[in-house]
Amino acid sequence: MVWGLMGALVVGLGGFGVTNFGGQIDKVGRVGETPIPVDAYARALRGEVDALSAQLGQTITFQQAKDFGADSRALSQVIIQTTLDNEAAQMGLSVGDQNVVDQIVEIQAFKGSNGQFDREAYRFALDRAGLSEAEFETSIRVETARAMVQRAAADGLRPADGFLDTLLTYIAQKRDIAYVILHPEDLQIEVPEATDAQLQEFYEANIGDFTLPERKKITYVLLTPNMLSDTVEVDEATLRAAYDERSEQYISPERRLVERLVFPSDEAANEAKDRLDAGEVTFEELVEARSLELMDLDLGDVSASDLGDAGDAVFAAEVPSVTGPVPTNLGPALFRVNGALPEQITTFEEALPDLRSEFAIDRARRVIEQQSEDINDLLASGATLEELDAETDMTLGQIEYFDGVSTDIAAYPEFRSAAAPLSEDDFPDIATLSDGGIFAMRLDEILAPRPQPLDDVRDEVAAAWHAAETNRLLTERAEALKEALAAADTTVLEGDLQVATMTDMSRSDFVPETPDNFAEAVFNMEAGQTQVISDDTATVLVRLDDVRAPDLGSDEMKQMRELMQPQADAQFAQDVFSAYVNALRKDAGLELDQAAINAVNAQYQ
Repeated sequence: MVWGLMGALVVGLGGFGVTNFGGQIDKVGRVGETPIPVDAYARALRGEVDALSAQLGQTITFQQAKDFGADSRALSQVIIQTTLDNEAAQMGLSVGDQNVVDQIVEIQAFKGSNGQFDREAYRFALDRAGLSEAEFETSIRVETARAMVQRAAADGLRPADGFLDTLLTYIAQKRDIAYVILHPEDLQIEVPEATDAQLQEFYEANIGDFTLPERKKITYVLLTPNMLSDTVEVDEATLRAAYDERSEQYISPERRLVERLVFPSDEAANEAKDRLDAGEVTFEELVEARSLELMDLDLGDVSASDLGDAGDAVFAAEVPSVTGPVPTNLGPALFRVNGALPEQITTFEEALPDLRSEFAIDRARRVIEQQSEDINDLLASGATLEELDAETDMTLGQIEYFDGVSTDIAAYPEFRSAAAPLSEDDFPDIATLSDGGIFAMRLDEILAPRPQPLDDVRDEVAAAWHAAETNRLLTERAEALKEALAAADTTVLEGDLQVATMTDMSRSDFVPETPDNFAEAVFNMEAGQTQVISDDTATVLVRLDDVRAPDLGSDEMKQMRELMQPQADAQFAQDVFSAYVNALRKDAGLELDQAAINAVNAQYQ
């Protein structure tokens, strides 16, 4: 296991290019007396970013990776490793020379063409990775000792014998229920409009729902291709050439809706056509006689060229009619023509607005790309966003940004990714947008959360009050029917109210028109219990009729046990290992150098 990890380490070091960031930083913290090497964190961070890029199928920025928690996972990884290293040192664990040699000679990167260890390949690989032999062999000793501590803590651990029985019983238990779904139209009264006093009371009681969160007041400048499209010129010759290249898009030939019935010979086809013309048989009966269905014959809407040699005959036929026999590459055939679609032509003049818009947008992107560097130079020389608004094509704007805003410039994910970590210490610089636009921004101030005045959100408050009042009345109605459902008395159910039943309900079953927590609530009930389950989406009265535990000796449960046992063992070992590492770290003490961590992160900006 260790040599595999060390082999991967060599590849990782070669890709990153080991550095101590100018020699000024060699650690990002320590666990006990053991430092957390800066290069270890850098490699872990690179690994997380690369893994996310592979998972998403595209190269992502560091900020995007950070939004996915890549930096936190990388730091956690090296803290765990260093915690184990510190414990190994405290225990006095050492790895012998022969153990190190045995692992080195098995690493694939160090083998020659004959499959055996090659010292020159070994030296070359380490040289590319920026490591001396002593440094690499020390790394193997550390990694091996770390693995020994890990194995001692978690190898061979399994949960208690009854754990899987309890888990399987929980997962596979079934319920039988009877339930009544109540809709707003099932109320016996109409929900009244809220009075001003009721709205005020509801607003105050739920003030959190009508409070703006902490916001960033951001000033920005923006330039998009759409903003420039009306000012750029596109010559007509270019547009004409594009129109000609896309002629199939703008000129659709006449088409026919056709069915084709193929026969084995000319004689059979002619006989069928004669019988059809004489009224002795229908087209459908001819199809049935060939042991076919109409869907087997349907060609859809086709052009004359689609039909080859049969095109002229088919397009000359009346609509509707049957024509033929006509030779085809499948044999003689009768064609039933069911409809005609006329030729459709979009003239150059008609297509011109769309073509001009498309090419203008594309040209505007190139113009913006050319301007971007000059605008960034203006910012670097001290120009303000307001000056960019006055001196360039960029337009000034402001937004109060918080997580969840997706209007105006915040509709761009690139803006949201940049705005989330924006601080007052950040200087504006040009960033690109997915549509080819550019923007720069400045944080003016952070606005504290504040309640929105009732008058500004009166409609929202009224809608929320109405929903809450409807839910309250439905719950009251359901409570009134509770005893009747418990006694299986359906005579009190009025209108569209009906008792539905469900047998063998599992925890994962979804019951339409019920609250999101319906299954969870049902599985928390006792057999024979009747309960009202309600949220802001639905109200349901439910009776739990039966609770059935699974037969743990059944073939299904045995198969499930075989599937879950390795997962349970691995999870149990992981939980024990995590608890062990946390205890070691707490006892040893953890110190982190945030400035050093920030310095590593800055390498990826």
